[in-house]
Amino acid sequence: MMNKNSPVWSNKYLAVILLLLLCALLPQNNALKTNVGIESFGVNSEGFLELNGEVLYMLVDGKREKATMEGLIRKGDADQVLLVESDIQTENSFVPRLFSFFMPISARAADVKIEYKGAISFRGSVVGDFRVNGLQAFCFQHSKQSPPTGSKYKEATPYDNAKVQRALYYGWGGEENIFKNKNEGIVTTSLILDRIYSGGDSGKNLPKYDRLWDLVVNGESLNSDVDFSLKNLSVSVKGNKQISQSTTLKAIQKNSVELNVPKGITVVNETTGKKVTGSKARVYGGEKIHLEAGLDKALAFTTGKLKSDMKTFQPMITKPQSGNTQVLGFIKVWDDPVKYTSLSAKFEVRQKKINVQHIDKYSGEVLEKESYTRNIGSAYSFEPKTSISKGVEKFIPVDQKKKTGTLGNEDVTIKFYYNLERNVTVNYYDNRTGDKIKATKKYKKVRGEKYTEKHPTIKDGEYTYRYVKATGDKESGTIGGKNIVINYHYDKPLAKLSFDKLQIYTAQWEKGLPVKVYLSKELNYKSSLKDMTDKKIAVALYRGTKKVTSKTYTAKELPKKINMTIPAKYLKVNDKALYAVKFTGFDKRDFKIDAAASELSTDGYAASEKTIKASSSNGKELSYKGVVMTEKTPTTGKVYYETLTFPLAKIEKKKTGYGFERKVNLHYENEIGGSIKPSFDFEVPKRLVDSYLMYKKSGDGSLITMEQTKATNKKQGETSIYDVVYELPHINVERHTGNLFSDEQVESKDKRISYELVDGGRKFYSPIWSDLGNYETKIKSKPMGVNLIKTEVTEQLELYASMYAHMDSKTINQDEVLLKPVYADNPFPNGLPEGWTKKDLDWVMSR
Repeated sequence: MMNKNSPVWSNKYLAVILLLLLCALLPQNNALKTNVGIESFGVNSEGFLELNGEVLYMLVDGKREKATMEGLIRKGDADQVLLVESDIQTENSFVPRLFSFFMPISARAADVKIEYKGAISFRGSVVGDFRVNGLQAFCFQHSKQSPPTGSKYKEATPYDNAKVQRALYYGWGGEENIFKNKNEGIVTTSLILDRIYSGGDSGKNLPKYDRLWDLVVNGESLNSDVDFSLKNLSVSVKGNKQISQSTTLKAIQKNSVELNVPKGITVVNETTGKKVTGSKARVYGGEKIHLEAGLDKALAFTTGKLKSDMKTFQPMITKPQSGNTQVLGFIKVWDDPVKYTSLSAKFEVRQKKINVQHIDKYSGEVLEKESYTRNIGSAYSFEPKTSISKGVEKFIPVDQKKKTGTLGNEDVTIKFYYNLERNVTVNYYDNRTGDKIKATKKYKKVRGEKYTEKHPTIKDGEYTYRYVKATGDKESGTIGGKNIVINYHYDKPLAKLSFDKLQIYTAQWEKGLPVKVYLSKELNYKSSLKDMTDKKIAVALYRGTKKVTSKTYTAKELPKKINMTIPAKYLKVNDKALYAVKFTGFDKRDFKIDAAASELSTDGYAASEKTIKASSSNGKELSYKGVVMTEKTPTTGKVYYETLTFPLAKIEKKKTGYGFERKVNLHYENEIGGSIKPSFDFEVPKRLVDSYLMYKKSGDGSLITMEQTKATNKKQGETSIYDVVYELPHINVERHTGNLFSDEQVESKDKRISYELVDGGRKFYSPIWSDLGNYETKIKSKPMGVNLIKTEVTEQLELYASMYAHMDSKTINQDEVLLKPVYADNPFPNGLPEGWTKKDLDWVMSR
């Protein structure tokens, strides 16, 4: 659709105004010849310009063709005259002179603003990026130069070319632009337009060139025309509906119209299958629709003017006023529709009545009646009621036959007949819930007949329901004036229980032994049932025949895992006893417990709290294995252990003043994943401890706390594994004096430190002047592991010689250093001994 504000429309209006003005003035001109007067001027039914009923011809590229207003403005030659067919040969009549007066008055072109945004490149192809009057534009002639910004161009005119239209529609900036990358879009679109307008062939290797070209050549038409194949639709009855004729929207596929559908009418889209009632329905080009309404509807349906939903996409080109620059093109879009269509149909009410009567067969009395309004031509089906109550009496239909037919043009009456009967109803209820547990038994009897019933055996899976009582009417008798109802009541256990697992954990006896009981619980009723909170059961643990602990629960509260503790009053150090878990204190009607899973038993152990004594003289390794948990299921029993080991090493004999290492390489495993936190002390006689070192005292001994220097742990399945190393604390040895200091003393800058310190390692050093002989040492642990084991490793330290020999030494041949007296003022008359320094000499002289 052409925008009415466009320059082209301005030209049309100007031409029409001038022509009408001229037509109005010509009859008053006395100079006119009588045979040339203008009787009529306008546009005929085919769209051609007429003068006095004759078609006017215009010049296009020097050739005559029938004139239209739009063609005259868009492609007619300048400074021409219009001729009727009879004047084409002579071209000297008054009319040509008259129209030569009109044609030179051409519309003044509006200024065209040209902007050159620069070159755009993509994959080796380069085009210009343009704007014409602010709109995205493309060059149509790549063989010519690009116009710079501000170039003088002629007014843009429509360029009716379907391929150009689709190129601009699907190209960069178009309504359905196929590009995401701007450079690719501008370059490809420009080269396609050059191919259409100028025959160019570059850019065919671009990624989306072929896709855009296919849309240009084969793409859907962008025509905005709309019309229905039938506009005034006739309506007929089909089945139980009023249905109109079908009509098809003649338009391109993407064009559409929107119908406002009133309540009571349904638009059926036969193409898509979609139905719309009392709302808006959109119909696209090529789709076939029809209208439907109930037989009770009387509606005169009309849409009024339905406008096209398609925008108008008008290609435009502009040419340079002079020079040899490129033709530029762009697309203008108008939203206002110029194409309309409409649709109408008339629906009428088409119904009759159906009267249904329910009659007592013997008295002919009408017990009940109904009346229905139905659509003519619709099928109907009625059946007798299950029963009809009149006061205390109940009437039953003679038969259950339906009455069917098709409603014609007359009202219909349907009759059903009934007999007086009685029902015998037998119900089977769960006594706990009131729910039915078996289908109700029903049969009919007439007054005076005998009946008899007895409660049956009812099973539900593994359960046989327990019969409790009967309520309601008697179980046998004669049918009287009322219906018979007998209710049988049953029940089954609230839950099925069994023990799955019993676990007893080893612990210090004073704290009691932890117990875990796992059980299965299958409820036969919902937990909200009152009996679930009223009925109770206890889980008890026995040591022999003695009940040591128990817990009582309601059926609802009973958990699947129970934690208990064997009280300390039944235990002692290193205690072992057999324990059994049992269900007690319950009614067998409330709980089902299989004998095989009603009890589990296993041993329980209190921590052994042993002290393991060892020495390298008796073996190479200290080891311990103890129970940490026992477990029992209905089919298996298992014992879980902890193990502890570390190697033993004797102390090599030493001279006084020398150090030695002591290590504990502890390996610990716990089959239920428990951890260990050991602690070790190295015990030596007090007389072997240097007076500067601060160690704990224990009787005649000193305790040196060993330090953890390495620790790893891992899991293998459920078993935890620890490897821990403990060593003696680090010692610093003072040069010259041999005094020993701990790291803490060094860090606190002990004032007794006078000389350079030497790394003494993680060792124990005996005093230089210790007495020779054997000394007993021990590595002791605090209680560790689940069984609170203590270890005590005894090793002998033999001091067989002294560091410094002296006059009374009995081991002078084995002593380390021999001391000789020297002169105080000249200790080394023969020069410094080998390895001595001036600093060492100064130290000797200072003493």
